[in-house]
Amino acid sequence: MKTWTLRARLTAWSALVTAVALIAFAVAAAAGIYFRQIKGLDRQLTADARVFFAEFHEHGPPVKRDAKNAMLLLKSGARLQGYAFGAAGVPPTEVYPAPEANWLAKELRPAGLATVDRPGERVRLGVFQNGASTLILASSLHSIEETVFQSLRAFLLALPAVLVVVGFGSAWFAGRALRPLTEMTRTAAGITADRLGGRLEQPPVDDEVGRHIRVLNEMFERLQRGFEQATRFTADASHELRTPLTILRGEIEEALRSGRFADGREGMLVSLLEQVDRLQKITSTLLLLARFDAGKTPLNRESINLSALFAEGAEDAELLATHGNIAVTTAIKPDLHVNGDPVLLRRVVLNLVDNAVRHNRPDGRVHLALRRAEATGEVIFTIANTGPGIPHDHHRDLFKRFFRLAPDRNRETGGTGLGLSLCREIVTAHGGGITLTRGEPDDTEFTVSLPTT
Repeated sequence: MKTWTLRARLTAWSALVTAVALIAFAVAAAAGIYFRQIKGLDRQLTADARVFFAEFHEHGPPVKRDAKNAMLLLKSGARLQGYAFGAAGVPPTEVYPAPEANWLAKELRPAGLATVDRPGERVRLGVFQNGASTLILASSLHSIEETVFQSLRAFLLALPAVLVVVGFGSAWFAGRALRPLTEMTRTAAGITADRLGGRLEQPPVDDEVGRHIRVLNEMFERLQRGFEQATRFTADASHELRTPLTILRGEIEEALRSGRFADGREGMLVSLLEQVDRLQKITSTLLLLARFDAGKTPLNRESINLSALFAEGAEDAELLATHGNIAVTTAIKPDLHVNGDPVLLRRVVLNLVDNAVRHNRPDGRVHLALRRAEATGEVIFTIANTGPGIPHDHHRDLFKRFFRLAPDRNRETGGTGLGLSLCREIVTAHGGGITLTRGEPDDTEFTVSLPTT
């Protein structure tokens, strides 16, 4: 599943937070405008009521004089739909304009200001009492609501443009903020087992990124020291073991040749010789792996006829397969050349051939194939056998050092657990790759690809 980059996520979150904040601000602003307008309207209605009652006390009821003039007088303070006037506690007797405002005569409410919903509109209603008289003033809220609606619409129309600006700005700032992390990633990717000396560039500012880089550099320093110590120990131990093992092997072989030993001891000496041979192979492989780890194994490259080398491997497979009645078949394209180290590449072929024969069933088969890939031009060789299969859970562990499947942990068929790891190191050093192509019962296959000359 494809995931968003950190820069994209920061940009998206910034735009989302900005949108939510702006919408919340717009709603709050619209509510503020609405309530301020309502409050202003209420003041106007109250002022109109004072004017009305003053006129009433001085000149009498407005209908007896001129209702239209009274309406014009009230309109100077607020845009009224109409008014109703009468004695307190009973329906108003004077309504203007009639009959549009006759509904006001039915609004028997206590004194105060309230918003009333009418069909198609909302009205602000003010009920005022002065002595035994009641005045009801009605003002439409259409203009106030239209003002609020226009404000919200203008904001919503401007919101996409604001979000675009915020998005580009956030992406730019996120890119600048993440630039040190990008450089850290690029530098850290170049620090490998054979290039542990690389370090991240320490910025001049000791901020969060600077402290993080310093901690990483200290960690790389500790890793380098530990790796060099482990590599040096492995190489030194393997090197120091070679001489006593060689002497021990020579002594045992000399004892076997001389025949000067008691009855029944020959088998013991042969067994000891086998174990010494096994130890020599382990130390030799460990020494070679240590050199690969330290980057101190230069390849003696030359043009190799891989077809001839592979044919020799097939002959070795036939010799090894004799005792198990295992059939060896080949499909080798002639005259395929690579530029590499013949000794190391021969070791890869022998390791894979030995595994294919040892981990096989009686009357099984081993198939060796060598060809050129038309698409890439690489030389591909495969070694397949009718082995017991390799569980899928162990596919990733096959090339780990000292890894062996549980059934192989015995003296007769079990190897050292270093062969496939060494093959991977050698093939990788040649710019190629090795993979387990199939791991099913009776159908196990390893594939090695090498660049051509």
